[in-house]
Amino acid sequence: MAKAGSVALKRTRNAAPSLRTHGATAVDGGDNFDVHSMAAGSETAGVRRNVVYENSYRMDPEQRFLAFEVESIANKVLEDKLKDLKYDQTVCKQLSQELAGTIMEKTKALAFKRYKLVTVVTIGSLKERPGMQLGSRCLWNHKTDNFATTKYSNGSLFAVANVYGVYFE
Repeated sequence: MAKAGSVALKRTRNAAPSLRTHGATAVDGGDNFDVHSMAAGSETAGVRRNVVYENSYRMDPEQRFLAFEVESIANKVLEDKLKDLKYDQTVCKQLSQELAGTIMEKTKALAFKRYKLVTVVTIGSLKERPGMQLGSRCLWNHKTDNFATTKYSNGSLFAVANVYGVYFE
């Protein structure tokens, strides 16, 4: 690491200027330097490592999003949490967020590499709005992307869980 006044120059290999340095670079023989300010008297303060990842060029997933496995997870979570619950608007608002988080974490445990997951849980009353319809539209690649939907109802409420798995190329 070269030192120039109160500014430290950190050598990186052919790296583009970091956004954190606001484009401040010094070029010396084809090598790039990231400029970071140093604290007075400290050699390591302000030193940051820039991690550069290589492109994998993987266009197809190693393991596809398996909708039937995700549906069974979502169905089990909904049954366990909602089997004895009566519909209450304030409780169900918070509970739908918690259920979505629980389903998301259990789906992540299946380790679908390079998939972005979106989980939506809707809870409604059977007595107040029995004729509700839900719909969704997505733009995706039909070869790699998929979704899982499950529904649950007891005498007081209904719940619909949608989990979307979108492959990140």
